[in-house]
Amino acid sequence: MRIETREIAVHESDQGKRLDTYLAERYAQFSRTQWQTRIEQRDVRVSGLPARASRKLQTGEIVAFSYPLRDEPEVNAEIEIIEQDEHFLVVNKPPGLPVHPSGIYKEQTLTALLVKRGILETPHPLHRLDRETSGVLIMAKTRRAAATFQKTLRAGEIDKQYLVAVEGNWQGETDATGYLYRLPGSLLPRQRFFSREVPPAVATEVQTSRTVFEAHRHAPGLSLVKARLYTGRMHQIRATVHSLGYPVVGDKLYGVDAELYFKFVDDVMTQADWQKLRIDRSALHCCSMTLKHPFTGREWRLAAALPADIAALFPP
Repeated sequence: MRIETREIAVHESDQGKRLDTYLAERYAQFSRTQWQTRIEQRDVRVSGLPARASRKLQTGEIVAFSYPLRDEPEVNAEIEIIEQDEHFLVVNKPPGLPVHPSGIYKEQTLTALLVKRGILETPHPLHRLDRETSGVLIMAKTRRAAATFQKTLRAGEIDKQYLVAVEGNWQGETDATGYLYRLPGSLLPRQRFFSREVPPAVATEVQTSRTVFEAHRHAPGLSLVKARLYTGRMHQIRATVHSLGYPVVGDKLYGVDAELYFKFVDDVMTQADWQKLRIDRSALHCCSMTLKHPFTGREWRLAAALPADIAALFPP
């Protein structure tokens, strides 16, 4: 068992939040109830002193705590190389493999494994894929290549498409243009919401968003939907389809039952709970990226086949 120690300064946006709520939002690997227990056991300090769970935080205060980390779990380390040249390495990231060290994952990450295997000396991932998300991921081999790629990224010249499996019968094409935001007091603090209308005044972290969805394949009770991104927001695809009434298969945060998120965090999931989810991860896959190669100018088409767990939901 490893011990992780953290010290964090309270940002002005978190002014007035309860200590237990603040910690549960920032470190969701522990539920609010678990944080309350740790606080009662005096394992959490605010500005050097023990505090109550109900303590209202002030901007600039230092919240410090230590907590045990489980040994790193086994991951799917079958990293497929799609393409590479002197500037970039493109891989098909398997589901369940984190890109960067985070939480309990230190060595079992994409970047660490590429270095360990001698494939890259210093990987520079150029865009974000969550741990559970699979698919196309581009990495720069040098700082110069990373900086050059960022110019292409800022110019909005990348056609990025995903496939997402959802509950329900999705038909035709939908242009989901609107807003993504959080709601204070939401049952799931990390959850975001999508609306075509201007969000309510209490909404926070409001961002414009656009995704175009198109039905791609169907199975009884399920749809495989292609999503083309026009903005790049956190949780954009998952939050949007969930708000439109289509829970994401396998997703604890944007799936069929919000209670499953807490059961997963508390490690009390039953076999019946997993059956509700259908697969053990969020069914989201980055299937293709098309752009001009930042150095050669040629059309650069990158594609990753649908992984077996999602494909099995939609048999031929």
